[in-house]
Amino acid sequence: MRSKTVSRKRILKMLVLVSGTLVSIALMEGTVRLVSGLLPEETRQVLKVDPSHYGVSHPYIGHLHKPNGTIIIAGKDFRAAHYTDGHGFRNVWPWPERAEVVVLGDSMAFGYGVEDEQAWPAILQRALPQSRVINLGLIGAAPQQYLRVYETFGVKFHPQLLLVGLFVGNDFWDADLFDHWLQSGARVNYRVWRDFGRPRRVSFSLRQPIDSIIGILRWRGFLLARESYLFNLLLYVRGNARRWLQSEPKIFQLASGNQLQLLPSDFTSKTMGAQPDRREFQLVLESLQRIQSIAKANGTQALIILQPSKEEVYLPLLGGTTPDPGSPLREALEKLGFAYLDLTPAFRQRAAAGEQLFFEADGHPNAAGYALIAELVRSYLKDNAGTYGVKQWERDFSDRAVSSG
Repeated sequence: MRSKTVSRKRILKMLVLVSGTLVSIALMEGTVRLVSGLLPEETRQVLKVDPSHYGVSHPYIGHLHKPNGTIIIAGKDFRAAHYTDGHGFRNVWPWPERAEVVVLGDSMAFGYGVEDEQAWPAILQRALPQSRVINLGLIGAAPQQYLRVYETFGVKFHPQLLLVGLFVGNDFWDADLFDHWLQSGARVNYRVWRDFGRPRRVSFSLRQPIDSIIGILRWRGFLLARESYLFNLLLYVRGNARRWLQSEPKIFQLASGNQLQLLPSDFTSKTMGAQPDRREFQLVLESLQRIQSIAKANGTQALIILQPSKEEVYLPLLGGTTPDPGSPLREALEKLGFAYLDLTPAFRQRAAAGEQLFFEADGHPNAAGYALIAELVRSYLKDNAGTYGVKQWERDFSDRAVSSG
């Protein structure tokens, strides 16, 4: 009899504890939602993160931006509206039947963080008014997706030139994750899968019913949790705490009084796969080789644009030794006969002269950085116009200056 009374008391205490915890969580959730309107827009976007804002699923490419949509992106020192065309890319709609230049890449090619006219492919378009430049940049994409985007959308343009924007800062990291997405069998929006739990399966399989149910519950549970402002805030705080524990960010002080936050540990972590003996390296190289092969078969010349990270550009100005994760890739490209343009030296030169080429906290170039990419690409094309056989470029390159808009 006594044991039953004790058991009931324990159950009652447990129920009180659970109820109290749930009430506390509900109160904290309500408080965060109540004050969220007073927070900076960047923080509000973190709290209100929504899988539906991550574009649409594509069975072969993995994901695409929503067609004919508007993507509002805000950071600590920027806010920009990204307008997409009928296929979810960043171009004037409708598309032409032919285009002289097609651009592949991730958010760096897309022009993340700046207005449509400030993305470097758009600036390049204004420098080549006699030609058509099609921007197939895709936010969050991996090199394997560059290939798949080219196969699906780019080949049909039969361009004279294919520009492949490669970002050593995270392309090897993304190549590894996209390969895991393929192996997982998830077949849902790749960006949602990448940022919302990475389950192995999100559909039921009679062959493995238990694993399927666990995968579905894990996926749905994490998506449900991400609807909580409090949960998202805790994830955000945890991420920042990890950076500070790793002695990050390092601060670069500009002569203008602005600051740049640099994340050397994060940069090192995301470029670990940039070594020839790593699986990620082979995945990237295989994708580039396949792109080159398809381009050549269609009479298109490919040029790889090596876009530097904020850390590669500004860490050397703080002193000490800065790693060069792109060196093995450049060696491999030269060995395989790939044409490439490395923008890092020019970016470092401008940075040393005091220019701010990236946003303060975000890792993407600012308007000046994107304008510099366009300037360097245009200069290279001007010097090699004969190589690409585009006659109208001779008039475009006569004395035209690149403008950021």
